[in-house]
Amino acid sequence: MLLNKPVRLLLFLLLVVITTTVSAQEKPKPTLKPPPLQSFWGKTKGGDLPLDMVLTTIDSAIWVIDDKKMRYHISRFIIVHRSKDKYEDEKTGEIKSRYNSSADNVRNSPFLSAIWQKNLYEIIKKEDEILITDIIVKDKWGYYYTAPDIKIKVL
Repeated sequence: MLLNKPVRLLLFLLLVVITTTVSAQEKPKPTLKPPPLQSFWGKTKGGDLPLDMVLTTIDSAIWVIDDKKMRYHISRFIIVHRSKDKYEDEKTGEIKSRYNSSADNVRNSPFLSAIWQKNLYEIIKKEDEILITDIIVKDKWGYYYTAPDIKIKVL
């Protein structure tokens, strides 16, 4: 029995819809679970640190390990320096304080640039903050992960 053209078209569309529905019900693909990571700058994970310890850490590398002590390649990170500065309010004559921030984006290196190392070493003081954030690492298979931030407050 030969089917006319509209019936063949309808059967074809029905076959496409059934095939699409069946393929849409496949098992979901497994997702990659990120490993538990720890971030370090030199010997520290961050926290409230004395000025002399921060000064010795400035030229150290950023490094990240997982729970099996495997090291990851640093793809990029952002460093933010928040300096607590004092200024005189022009209206009241009061001495007030405020934070001034500067940041740098570092790619394919675990170290700060030489200019940033020099500047931080010269200007860092008590009550300043350093935040190393948006740390992206790459494992030996080429997968990228976000590592925990490192926050330092200078005492």
